[in-house]
Parts: sequence; structure tokens; C-alpha cells
Amino acid sequence: MLRDWSDIYLIGIAEIDRQHQGFFTAAHRLYEDILDRDGKSAVVEAMAFMREYAEQHFQTEEAFMRQHHYPSLQEHLRLHAGFFRRLDELENDLMIFGPSQALADRALDITQDWLIDHIADEDMLYSLHFRAGAVS
Repeated sequence: MLRDWSDIYLIGIAEIDRQHQGFFTAAHRLYEDILDRDGKSAVVEAMAFMREYAEQHFQTEEAFMRQHHYPSLQEHLRLHAGFFRRLDELENDLMIFGPSQALADRALDITQDWLIDHIADEDMLYSLHFRAGAVS
């Protein structure tokens, strides 16, 4: 089920919150393009956009974590790498099998559901670390 952005996903870091909202939009676009099945080119374009958006977003997060000496940075980097491995698998299946409902469902899981879990758990941790340091 597609979920819309909600303020419950805010972590309190304006630039990253803005990017998270954009990530939700990109996840919706990818899901809808796969379901529309207007041909592989639209889906390939949506997946490329998702990859580019994730790369940009993860770079922003990782720079922020380095700047604020986040102690769990290496673990967070592994989570980001895991996201890209799952995206690679999705792209591979798209090239082999083409767009389908099953692929759309996997795209939703890989992008939106992963993002929600990631924001609620991992991103909130570095936000709390940042805010604790800002208060000190």
C-alpha cells in the first residue's frame, strides 16, 4: 500500500526532512510507472531517478553524520549499501522479466517501506545524536 508523506516521519533536520519527502514522491512515481507498464523505458527512467535521488540523499546524510561525528556511521553506510544491492536486483529483474505487478510490489517494498523503517529507526538515531550534541 502506498503511503503518503506525514509529519510523523520528520527527524528535525530540515534538509534531510525535505529530501525524505522527495524520496516518498520518487517511490510513488516508480510504483505508478511500473503499474502503468507503458514500456520499460518509463520504468527504467523512474528507477534511474530513484537511484540518483538515493545517491544524493545518502551523500547528504553521510556528510552530516561525518560532520557531527556520529558513532554508528559505518553501520549506517552498510544499510545504505544494502539498499543499493536491493535496487540492483530490482533493476536486473526489470531487464529480464519486464514491468509487472510483482515488480511494482517489490519496488514499493524496496523503496517506500525500507525508507519508512530507515527513517523511523536509523535516521532518528543520528538525529537524536545531533540534537544531544547541539544541546551540550
